[in-house]
Amino acid sequence: MSLCNIRVSSVPRTSYNIMTLRWLKHTLSRRSRRTTAPEPHNPFTLEGLRLSHSLWAHFWFSPRQHFCTVRASWETVDGGGWNGYTLWPFIIAIEALLEAEAASPGSFTQQIHASLNALEKFRSRSLKHAYCAWLWFEGNNDVYYDDNAQVAIAFLRAYSLPSTRRHSYLSSATSITSWLLTGWDSRGGMRWHISKPDARNACTTNLSAIAALKLAAVGGEWIGPRPLLEFAERCAEWVWTELREGSGLIKDGAGGGPTWTYNTGAAIYTQVLLWQANGREGHKERARQLAEVSCDRGKGLFDGSNPCVQERYWWDSMFFMQLLVEGLVEFSCALEEVYPDMARKAGEEVKRHMLYIMKYMKGREDGLYVRNLRMYVVSVKHVEMYRTLTGDIGRKPELDESERWGDAESLKLPVEKRGVCKTLLGNGGAARSLLIAGRLQQ
Repeated sequence: MSLCNIRVSSVPRTSYNIMTLRWLKHTLSRRSRRTTAPEPHNPFTLEGLRLSHSLWAHFWFSPRQHFCTVRASWETVDGGGWNGYTLWPFIIAIEALLEAEAASPGSFTQQIHASLNALEKFRSRSLKHAYCAWLWFEGNNDVYYDDNAQVAIAFLRAYSLPSTRRHSYLSSATSITSWLLTGWDSRGGMRWHISKPDARNACTTNLSAIAALKLAAVGGEWIGPRPLLEFAERCAEWVWTELREGSGLIKDGAGGGPTWTYNTGAAIYTQVLLWQANGREGHKERARQLAEVSCDRGKGLFDGSNPCVQERYWWDSMFFMQLLVEGLVEFSCALEEVYPDMARKAGEEVKRHMLYIMKYMKGREDGLYVRNLRMYVVSVKHVEMYRTLTGDIGRKPELDESERWGDAESLKLPVEKRGVCKTLLGNGGAARSLLIAGRLQQ
């Protein structure tokens, strides 16, 4: 049996003691490598830091201790006279600030503590270790496993940085991850939502695996590393065997769905982390295959409706792309000596996309970014830029309502007449992407 086909159930349980030692060896060796830390003068790092400052200034409302907007958008909830962001964009913004702190220690320390403390408003008092999609109230059972996996990852990232390290963050991450373990479905895969047992998808399964692996890397606390590593193996195996399409990309879930960029990106990162944990050849080879199809402009992560292959870019959104950027950068950093050509190709594709969003998706007046990667869904002006770039002069606008204000007055107007709304989710995703790309050598 090849290592690529070994399942967790066939691995001797005692082998995870060795795996833990290998994890520490790999992790310590990686810390000294140039590509794992942000390059301080990298243009992507500088732009990510600028955008992180702008994000905080534009969206954080100190009296509420919450990320807010002046008017309703597709990511906000009416809190009773104020428009607050839900947990998903909230945590993506925090993850962006954490990458900014890693690039410039001390610059975002207080902002990170304030926003992480503000998460307590989302924590369910009935589930105790899980966070609701909106502020908790009695009877609020709107709880997503993927959101909670990202919260755990954010707490672990904060714990990993010397300038933001607090043991309470590790404790919170451990509690959340222990709850995530209960979301595994007997049919395979992680559930998406506590009230939707039939929804088993890639994002929750991948992100839960990443949270487990990162917690295992710091000892696993009272859970211990072995159950976490076994769980992550189970998650990765299910995604690889059940959700991989003929194209090699990862589909959205057990019921099918689109090939969003973040599903394949998080799968790459999971395979890289597993290879670092146990040294199995199969994991690095799977990571290579996933990275390869992620960079293939003829496959489904790219906007195939664009006839100009040279100017094709990933098809979905900033907030999905950030996890693909992370997967490709981590692959490039960890495996550049094993797969030098693919690592270089992955890095160049990430750089190409960062230059693209900086040129076309950033507002010239406010310096903030839109949500989408396809220009023709943003605005009529963006359609004109798209036509010039690609030569696709027949392209018609396909304007996305999520790029526009969602207040009552705006909704009375045709989509094209509503103002373009810069959102926390779009800017958090853009900032995090840029800062992670800043780890690559120019």
